Amino acid sequence: MNEKTLALIWQNRLFDPAGLHTTQGEPVQVVKTGYTNTMSGPDITDAQIRIGDILWTGNVELHTKSSHWPLHKHHLDHAYDNIILHVVFEDDEPLADRRGNPVPTLVIQYDQEIDLRCNKLLSQQNPHLCPAGILELNTFNSLTFTSRLTIERLQQKAALIHTTLDNTQGDWLQTFWQYMARSFGFGKNSTPFELTAKSLPYNIIIKNSDSFITILALLYGQAGFLLSGKYKGSDREQLLQEYQFQQLKYNLSPIYHSIWKYSGTRPQNSPFVRMRQLASLVASNTPIFDKMLSYTDIEQMESLFTIKNNNEIPPLGIEAKHLLIINLVCPFLTCYGQYTGNCDLAELAVDILEKLPPEKNSLVETKKKAGISIKSAYDSQAVIQLDTAYCKPRRCIECQIGRHYIAGKTL
Repeated sequence: MNEKTLALIWQNRLFDPAGLHTTQGEPVQVVKTGYTNTMSGPDITDAQIRIGDILWTGNVELHTKSSHWPLHKHHLDHAYDNIILHVVFEDDEPLADRRGNPVPTLVIQYDQEIDLRCNKLLSQQNPHLCPAGILELNTFNSLTFTSRLTIERLQQKAALIHTTLDNTQGDWLQTFWQYMARSFGFGKNSTPFELTAKSLPYNIIIKNSDSFITILALLYGQAGFLLSGKYKGSDREQLLQEYQFQQLKYNLSPIYHSIWKYSGTRPQNSPFVRMRQLASLVASNTPIFDKMLSYTDIEQMESLFTIKNNNEIPPLGIEAKHLLIINLVCPFLTCYGQYTGNCDLAELAVDILEKLPPEKNSLVETKKKAGISIKSAYDSQAVIQLDTAYCKPRRCIECQIGRHYIAGKTL
């Protein structure tokens, strides 16, 4: 058993409450278990514990063994001077705080079924066959649980965007440009698309936005398609000549072309096609980011990715547009709304996800066949978040389904 399991037992009061005593023999009553501290310092804050005749309010520290207190150097840390109770599974060493005072320690007892359920969760070889009951429809289809996962996913994406924004010195257009390019990789080539955008500052795109040929030459050139000879289209010489001029003008260095993945991609998902579509969209006098912030419905958002009046460039299909709205537009609306304090933008992101159809991929289809209700992108994003953030990395004890299963509860 680990500290996460101990925290689960403590917060859900799964320990035997009868006859609680400190290791010094003083009676203990847990009035309030407190709140989990996600920052540095003690594990639990604002707990209320009655020890003897005195009601204490303060911090609680959790360890599987009491000897972990000195192992973690808590006896030297001012942050642990006001611990009101040390909760452990095993008391293997008497403790003292930084001032030499004894630390009240409680050894908790609990139902051994918790051990069995926890081991069953973590020993499952296939995370998709979750014994906690992911396929119990009344469990996953809980609106509260679905909402929590979807919002968590939006916030995680927004946090990544904010990190990139810091790296670009607060340049929203450059940040959006990098993420937009990454999105055009549609998974398989996301990294080389993003690296291409990083190697080509968006201010250069803006300066040349009135010329599709120049934008295409810059993108193909920076992607390594031209100098490597990988691209053999009829316009190669024209693009190469234009790129070499722009490369010298802006002192550009292309990325390594060897990181691109060509095999196994459908014709419409070829890096050459996707890059050409991207060039067509950014060759505009009004940045897509600015348009996005002024739009308020799905149809307008879809128009952001509509390629107009160009028979040589295949248009983006409706599914591709929806993927771009889900994975690019909605996270940016969330992040920009948080950054500016505009709650309407964050609410718009949620509203759009609720109205868009769910993504079509193997994970979503598997869960649908299992009977999980996935009616919108809002639902499918919850399924994806559950799988990527909890099931695959085996964070079962941190998952709401896992916690309720271990505790023997239902949602």
